[in-house]
Amino acid sequence: MQPAMKLCIVSPYPPELNGIGEYAWSVVHGLAATGRFSAITVLSQRPDPRARIPQALLRSNGAEHGVVRTWPVWSRDEPLAAARLAQAIHATQADALWLNLDFTMFGASRPANFLGLLAPLAARRGGQPLVVTLHQILEATPPRSIGAKNGRVTHWGLRTATQLLLRADAVCVTLRSYERTLREHYGARNVHHIPLGAYGTPEYLPHPPDDEPDDILFFGFAAPFKGLTTLLDAYTQLQRRRPHVSLTIAGTDHKRFPGYLAELQAAMRARNGSGPTHVRWLGPQTEAQLRDVFARARVVVLPYTATTGTSSVLHRAAAMGRPVLVSDLPDLRATAEEEGLLADYVRPGDAGALAGALEKLLADRPRQAAWALHNLAMMRNMTLDQTCARYLELFTRSANALG
Repeated sequence: MQPAMKLCIVSPYPPELNGIGEYAWSVVHGLAATGRFSAITVLSQRPDPRARIPQALLRSNGAEHGVVRTWPVWSRDEPLAAARLAQAIHATQADALWLNLDFTMFGASRPANFLGLLAPLAARRGGQPLVVTLHQILEATPPRSIGAKNGRVTHWGLRTATQLLLRADAVCVTLRSYERTLREHYGARNVHHIPLGAYGTPEYLPHPPDDEPDDILFFGFAAPFKGLTTLLDAYTQLQRRRPHVSLTIAGTDHKRFPGYLAELQAAMRARNGSGPTHVRWLGPQTEAQLRDVFARARVVVLPYTATTGTSSVLHRAAAMGRPVLVSDLPDLRATAEEEGLLADYVRPGDAGALAGALEKLLADRPRQAAWALHNLAMMRNMTLDQTCARYLELFTRSANALG
């Protein structure tokens, strides 16, 4: 049996909410459960003092777990973030590194992001094994589509960062289309496809009784490209034709758009009762709360106008037996097709089409049930144990290659 390893991870991480941070939380504790690590140190962001994180969320998502230790190292847009990160990597004396990345995790500043992304490459001790997970790539997520800075400098920086990150021992992506792109555009030969998969044990949640309102769920980060304004317009149209509906909006602001949810709620209040009714704004959720939110929902909707990779919301809905309605965007369609998931598609930004698709899906109970059971079966082929086994294989293979 191989000796236990010490693993260092660079990633956004709870208690603050972040899409890839939630992924890291699941994978980290899945890796800890394998018994193959004597220590797992997560080098994460410092909590944003402006983020009002509920105490329940802090307690549930911020707890230590066995061999796992979190070490908040950097702050977004901090000039010395890269240097602090490099020092911390050296201090862990880890046997292997895992970088769980998106291109804007170190802030809105292009220099801060560029240096932060590359700091772990420069800090490797003696060529220690390095595995990188890229949740988005330049070719699939143009910066302008998600409201980020664009232009020649941004394009050069992201392409250069990708080229340098591809020097890792292994680079993981969550879509096969990304793997093909990196091979074709960069000549990469060390890219591995690991589906996002289930964050927990897939579980069928019985659908709500027919005498309860048909609840439509939006869950995740709120940002202009997430399509919430389109959803609210569609829901207003739908409620006129189908009064027995409700809308739940759960989650928090995207890190690059603080205050966005408050602006939407203020705009609704300004309508003085002329807007839609039965809208719940829940804010961030613990895992236990989120299960209850999904249990109440009859359909989950992803009305995005752009994506930043594959969707954890789509996977969560599938793993809890909920039918999904999504914008017809390349990453979302690729996710469903590659993983055998069923979904309804609608043209992005079209409130009328979204209202019509919601009305049709809500009225079709047999289709809801069939899709839910099908997607749940697909998610049972992409468990957290399988995800962690793939990462463990890559850590071990890289270490053996160096040895």
